[in-house]
Amino acid sequence: MGLRILCQLPYEIEILKEAVQFLHLLGRDAGTSAIDFTAYDLNVRLTKVEELPPAPENAVFEQGRLYSRAGGNVVMHMLRVRGDQPYACTLQNAEEKRFDCLYLAGNESRIQYSRQFSDLIGMETVFLQFHALMLHAAFVRWKHQGILFTAPSGTGKSTQAGLWEEYEHAEIINGDRAGLRLQDGHWESYGLPYAGSSGIYRNESAPAKAIIVLRQAKENKLRLLHPREAIMHLYPETAVHRWDKSFTETVVDLLASLTAMVPVYLLECRPDREAVELVKNILEEDDSDGQYTC
Repeated sequence: MGLRILCQLPYEIEILKEAVQFLHLLGRDAGTSAIDFTAYDLNVRLTKVEELPPAPENAVFEQGRLYSRAGGNVVMHMLRVRGDQPYACTLQNAEEKRFDCLYLAGNESRIQYSRQFSDLIGMETVFLQFHALMLHAAFVRWKHQGILFTAPSGTGKSTQAGLWEEYEHAEIINGDRAGLRLQDGHWESYGLPYAGSSGIYRNESAPAKAIIVLRQAKENKLRLLHPREAIMHLYPETAVHRWDKSFTETVVDLLASLTAMVPVYLLECRPDREAVELVKNILEEDDSDGQYTC
């Protein structure tokens, strides 16, 4: 994503294979005096505590977590199941670009792996601070540009990405998740350390050429979506905290920018070469300046 996040941990965690390409390990002997904090976009610190801050009364329970907003901070309490006591929380200070992750002593095993620590931070909230989105999509790089296939699970994202790899020699950068960030007036697509069952996690990027919304069908059909219609298709495939009005408004604003600058197509298709050719022909007909009409 073009982001540099400094993570300070009081104990070693196991680095899972999907995270290896995305990490640079400073080592346990790296003292804070030797770190240039200004070189990082975000500073994340994990600290052991004897007691967590109390969860506010207005906290919202969602997907095993308690969320609440207090001023400019989002307080996130991690839970295993409904009714369990929180064992960790993250205090996000957007203005100072600092996250403080607190955990109760004895719960190190619950934050033992790189993926668990990433979940504790809440990467989707990090992205929003830097004009970025996390999209449920397979990301391929073709002719140095990014094509993203998005759809609900089981619709055929990985299949279409595989067909592009087979017939067009496209590179699969990520099989299930992609980052999209507005930078220098254009949208860049990124691989992420989340890829589902595909096992493809590459820390690489490409300018976003097109987003393809997939639907299974008996015949191959391709249609350019109006930006408003495109937002309706993309919103469910983004990582969204629907409990937080400001979060959802930011996501919609970013999607409005994205769909105004990057064409979004609806591809009703079979898993065959004809579907590839249909998209390829349209992309090759695009004007060189990337403009398109509805």
